[in-house]
Parts: sequence; C-alpha cells; structure tokens
Amino acid sequence: MSSVNLTDLIAALDPDGRGGRRHADDLAAAIGAQNPGIEASALPEVVHDTIRRGEREGLWSASRTTTVRRGRTVLPKAITLLGATRPADKLLPVGVPLRSELAGWAATLRLSATQRQLLLAVNDWLRRTDGGKVPVVSVAERAYELLLDEKAFDANPPRGGSTLWAPDRLTFDLLRCERLPTPLVWEPVTSEIGQSSAVVCVENHATFRTLLRVLRARPVPPWAAVAWVQGRNTAPLESLAALPFPVTRLDYLGDLDAAGLQIATTACATAERAGIPAGPAERLWAMLVIQPPRPARPTSEAKARELVAWLPASVRDQARALLVTGQAIPQEALRFDVLSDVPLAH
Repeated sequence: MSSVNLTDLIAALDPDGRGGRRHADDLAAAIGAQNPGIEASALPEVVHDTIRRGEREGLWSASRTTTVRRGRTVLPKAITLLGATRPADKLLPVGVPLRSELAGWAATLRLSATQRQLLLAVNDWLRRTDGGKVPVVSVAERAYELLLDEKAFDANPPRGGSTLWAPDRLTFDLLRCERLPTPLVWEPVTSEIGQSSAVVCVENHATFRTLLRVLRARPVPPWAAVAWVQGRNTAPLESLAALPFPVTRLDYLGDLDAAGLQIATTACATAERAGIPAGPAERLWAMLVIQPPRPARPTSEAKARELVAWLPASVRDQARALLVTGQAIPQEALRFDVLSDVPLAH
C-alpha cells in the first residue's frame, strides 16, 4: 500500500490554510495526482487508509454518518480539514459570563476562535433552555441548532476537541443529544420471529438475497435472519440488540481477501460491543475457500497470518495461501445452486 505524504496532500487540498470540508472524491483526485503509480483499482483503499491516518494525526475529522462506495470500499463521504492556526486566531479566554454548567471549568481556558464559537453557542443554548430542559435529539440536529453545521459533532472528540469535550466538560448528556445507530438492513428467514436465535451477516447485496432464498426453503434454518452491512460501514451492527427478538450470536461471512477479512474482524468487534457474541460463519467459510479464486494483490506472509487468525482453524492454511499468492474469492462465489443442497449449520 502506498504511503501518502500528508503534508503535501493538505497543501494541495487547502493551500490557503482555511480548513473546511472536502469530498472523498476530491481527496482521491489529489492522492492520485501526487502518486501516479497507484493503480485505479487500489486507489479507494489508499484513500480509506489515508483518511484514517490523517484522523489519528489530528489533521482532519471524517464524517461518521454519511458514506460513499467506491469500488468495493466504503469511504466517509467527506473530511473536514482543521486549517492552520493564523495570527488572528489567538488563544484567548471566552471573555463573557458563563452559565454555572460551564463557568467552573471553562472561564479561564484559552481557546481558539472555533472553540470560543462553540462555547458561546452552548452558553446561549443553556440560557435559552434553562439548563437544557428540552427533549433529547440526535447529535446532528443539536449540532445544526448550535452551529448551523449538522456534521460538527460527527468526529470523536467533536468540534472543539478534547479541550472542551470531556466527562466533566461538554458532553452529549449536557446538550441533551445522542448518537443514533445507523439502521441495520436485515430480513427474517421465517414468518414468525420472537424466539432467541442466531443471525448471519454478509457484506454484499447479492449474497444477502441468495442466503434469504436458500434459508427460506429449509424447514429448520440455522439462522433466524440475514443481515447486510455495506463494506466497511459496520456501524449498523450496533443495532443488533434492538432487533425484535433476542440475538444469541452473529455469524459473519465476508470476502476472502485482505480487505474482506479486515472488515469481518471489525464487524464482529462491533457486534460484541453491542453485547452480541460474534465470529465467522464456519460452514460458509469452509465452502467459500474451495471456490474458484480470482487474481488479487498479494499479501505479505506476516499480514496474511494476522488476517486469517480470525477464521476457523480448518480453513486458515488454505486462506493464507490464497492471500500470499495473490488470489481472492468474493462471497458471490457462493451462488444459490452452490448453497441450495448442502447443510449450513455449524
């Protein structure tokens, strides 16, 4: 994977140092222009990794609730560049009387113009609402009310950074708002739901429909429902606990390639944070690994071993060999006719 020079990239995206939002496609164009050796098919993955690296280094924040799909990769729809601190943007105290909810910790802080804007907006909102005596709303709605920017609270920490956002400072509880999980796309396998059961989750729409078709033809299907996450957007799995029946386990099937295995581990980690045990759909992976492969970018031996450690032990060696020799098998290889007459239970 190519390593993008973040300094040069920001100079191209924000030559005046003003900050602001840039679409993922603008980021991709700038990366491609500066790194002509990157193949077009690999560019979306490079963009994804670059966005994450820039966030870790505090250079920008990425949208959390809106995404775009480029090839097989799901990207944040936009990033918000922080911009350079200019002489006119000196760190100064807020300089006005603050509500009691803020005064104890914020009165003497030296803040940037952006931070002062947020703090003053919160101060005014607390005054108008008598300390937040209003119904709870989504973070996007509160962000727009306060700052006329519905994306302002998408990053973690939200706009204003850790200087303002901490358990004893600004919180979503104080602002009477909450992050709402992205809805999970799922369909029941049987006409009656209610009893606790496992759910199988896939990454691609064709496999989602095929599994529903296969499972609905079975008298005793091993899963009560089929769920679908779109590429790297695994956040909807946070909603598993809210399904109208108790989910006992999430069994996951992804693509057998480096990106697919990374998504699979993230998906299962997301489910487990929601209190749902999760792991590979063992029988489906055992069938996938023996399907015809296609060419792919080779994976190093060390990385391949790391990725396949998540898989059932019975398929790890085959999967590792595929990755190292530059082969991949998408989940669409498990066609309806491949799945229709075989047992799928563990």
